[in-house]
Amino acid sequence: MTVPTRARTVAVLVGVLIGGAACVVLAHDAVRAPGIVYRTAPLLRDVAAWTAAAVLTALLIRRLPRRAALVAVLLLAVAIRAAALADKAPVSDDLYRYAWDGHVQAAGGDPYRSPPADPALAPLRAGQWYWPDAATCQRLQGHAGCTLINRAGAPTIYPPAAELWFLALDATGLPRLHDRGLELAGLGVDLAILAVLLSLWRRGSLDLGAPAFWALAPLAPLEIVADAHVDGVALLVTLAGLLAARRGRTTLAVVLLAVATLVKLYPALLLLAVLPRRFRPAAGAVAVFAGVLVAGYLPHVLAVGTRVVGYLPTYLREENYATGSRYLLVGLLGITGGAATVVVLLVLGATAFTVWWRRPDPLVGATVLYGVLLLLTTPVQPWYAVALAGVAVACGRPEWMAVGLAAYPVYARTVHDQSAVATGRLAYGLALLVVLAAAALRWRRWRIAVAPGQAPRSGSAANARTPAPNPTAAR
Repeated sequence: MTVPTRARTVAVLVGVLIGGAACVVLAHDAVRAPGIVYRTAPLLRDVAAWTAAAVLTALLIRRLPRRAALVAVLLLAVAIRAAALADKAPVSDDLYRYAWDGHVQAAGGDPYRSPPADPALAPLRAGQWYWPDAATCQRLQGHAGCTLINRAGAPTIYPPAAELWFLALDATGLPRLHDRGLELAGLGVDLAILAVLLSLWRRGSLDLGAPAFWALAPLAPLEIVADAHVDGVALLVTLAGLLAARRGRTTLAVVLLAVATLVKLYPALLLLAVLPRRFRPAAGAVAVFAGVLVAGYLPHVLAVGTRVVGYLPTYLREENYATGSRYLLVGLLGITGGAATVVVLLVLGATAFTVWWRRPDPLVGATVLYGVLLLLTTPVQPWYAVALAGVAVACGRPEWMAVGLAAYPVYARTVHDQSAVATGRLAYGLALLVVLAAAALRWRRWRIAVAPGQAPRSGSAANARTPAPNPTAAR
């Protein structure tokens, strides 16, 4: 290594340390709030600054030697996630339902049978930290018998494999550590996802900038770790399924995607990314997928019947999907109500058919399906984009993380009972522009790399060992 090269590497390393330290500080500050309801503006400021620092630091990491870059990613990932461990989940209170559902199952009950507030379940509440005592309830400005569990009057919404995860958490004793215990479980899941992404880089199918951005950016530390969302588990299983499909193991891929669907329902859409085009193999794959779903739901259906759907129908109405007003970007076209729902279904159906017919790399197909789904449905919840962000990073398209980040200002306004239509259209519109700009740049670079009579430049798609054209090769 020459002196100028060594000096340049040292300068880059210093920049990485400064940028990484900024991410750690911002992660610590973001989760030290009493909740987004009480601290909206500072939290949004932290997320915006954190994202900018993550982008710059990830770009610098790409300039380091391989070993130094890997060490930097791992150390910063652990430091940021350690800083994101919070005494109280900063954005969402879903983890209290997770703890309760696991506790009910451990006691021999079924979370689909009765809501947490059912008087018949009162004996199970004793000593549980998410059912505070009278003094704590008064401090929380609640009545005696208050609970941290949201929608305590409704049965659970989570599918059967998610319930098994909650039961497993209860068996480990982690919920006895309150919020922090469930966050530690989320930390384990998130680090496993990062390990998968780094393995793709080490095999030469992914530029390090993509997993570095996953490691540094706010979405995973906030939603998988600090809020302990089960979406991280769904993503981990989904990645395993899509990588199995990439290796030609279709049956295993279908089984894993069905299991992911039993954690969160939306991975069902990704079946189109791995489904064979020929009728008989496709029919067999659909049968396997359906069989796994039936096996997961059947014990609960036999126990509680139709109550297994939980409060899902009510939830969809609360989120304004039933009226069609939730589709913020579609509304820019002047289409509302039932017509908006029809447009969303038609566009999503056309996208799914295109992915199935053209058969791109499974990770690319999954990114397109998830991305179109979220841009059409414009959800309030940032954690819904965890799955999109993970599969997008795995195929070298980290710009799709902008869709998840766009949900934070929408969520912030919504929890304050304010209209988020204008905010949502602006935020999701900007995210769409980021995705389109990155796609245009990627296409231009790919065209230059494969131009006739011109050897591909180092770092072009021609050197990347991935089934689909990818203009950012492994470094």
